[in-house]
Amino acid sequence: MRLTILALISLLSVFLTIQAEGIQLELKEKDLRDAIEYGRARRELSHPELMKDWRIDLGYGVGSATIITPFAGIVILAKESALKLMEPSEYEIRKSMEEKKDQLSFGCAIYGETIDFADKYKAVLEYKGQKLEPSNQDVPSTADYTRTYPKSPRYWALCFYRFSVGPVDPQAAVTLILKGPEGKELKFPFDLSKVR
Repeated sequence: MRLTILALISLLSVFLTIQAEGIQLELKEKDLRDAIEYGRARRELSHPELMKDWRIDLGYGVGSATIITPFAGIVILAKESALKLMEPSEYEIRKSMEEKKDQLSFGCAIYGETIDFADKYKAVLEYKGQKLEPSNQDVPSTADYTRTYPKSPRYWALCFYRFSVGPVDPQAAVTLILKGPEGKELKFPFDLSKVR
């Protein structure tokens, strides 16, 4: 099993060191090994527990945001593979790396009172006084019931926002801002220099 991981890392080392990741941090062989081991060793944790180092949680009924770095993407992949008693394949690792290339990705859990509330939220990334618009977003047209339904909050949705990394310094602070209906605003500050 260790030999499989080492062979996979050797095959990918050239690919990974020349690729720019989501926050322009290169995953070297040791980083890849660390991410796989981190995810595998924590396979029994829920996603929020697993991703606590990449997550800002404003509380149940308010919202949370997780920055999905290349390292975090491999952690998730390794956890999911370990639950199936498998190792991440070369294809899965390449796909995960490609999905994070040249972008900052965020997964956000948000709450609302109507089933279609999520698409009314607009995301911006604040960086050095600039407000960057997402290059891509995946927002469900209908939300899911919360555990407190029919009491407030009634619905929740998992939304993904991706921003071009181009103008962003990988050592800077950024704030993901979600603006909802009726002026509701959620702010998630991330210090990229502290995110692996």
